[in-house]
Amino acid sequence: MKFHTLWLSLLCTAGFVVTPAVAVAQSDEVNAGRVVAVQDRPYRLVHEFSASVGVLPIDAFYTGLSIGGAYTLHFNDIIAWETLSFHYSGNVDSGLESELADRWSVLPDGEPELQYLAGTGLVITPLFGKFTFFNDSIVHVSTYLNVGGGLAKFDDGFRPQGTIGPGLRLFFGQVVSTRLDLRNVIAADDQDGVDYLLHITLSVSFNFGNREDERKDDVRDSRTGFEALDELYPLSDPKRGVDPDKEKGP
Repeated sequence: MKFHTLWLSLLCTAGFVVTPAVAVAQSDEVNAGRVVAVQDRPYRLVHEFSASVGVLPIDAFYTGLSIGGAYTLHFNDIIAWETLSFHYSGNVDSGLESELADRWSVLPDGEPELQYLAGTGLVITPLFGKFTFFNDSIVHVSTYLNVGGGLAKFDDGFRPQGTIGPGLRLFFGQVVSTRLDLRNVIAADDQDGVDYLLHITLSVSFNFGNREDERKDDVRDSRTGFEALDELYPLSDPKRGVDPDKEKGP
């Protein structure tokens, strides 16, 4: 079950990243005749501190409720380094083990429970945009991908772990933003090979610093879409295909 859950979450990750790219590619095909303005990002992160709560929902015998935080250093608008993240998991028994023992006198081999995760990783933010909320106010968002690793502490000891997953950030201003992260955790296991965990977190982030010196002027494309038509049919432009001497008249 964990294996199928891992593939499902990885497919969600791929869809999260690929779908906007397809939309951009399709929009490029129909942009002839439109004025395109690429605006600079209004919020530029540097030193980010996050506090988060989360859940690890896919183990049959317990559900982990996590609390933690992270520090992320943003080198530019695209690349950042989540220098250190730490999440403690308080586990809630699902009651499955007791039910199996009471009904069928089966005592399953209990799997080790996660206690905490510590890691570091690379954060890539390729997409930034804005949309209107109830056609009343503008909301700025960004999407990113986190790839990293670290240590996972189970009740039977430490294990190396790797993480990958997408995230969504909602900006409230230069300082405050919220994040939703979905991370697939792959932890080594001496008995089963690997353990798969899904970690979903909701965070509040505080940014300190701003790279004003990197702001650039807007890049604008003022093509109307009629340029190609004028090349094929010069008379579609009154100024094309007319003899300058005849234009002056007698």
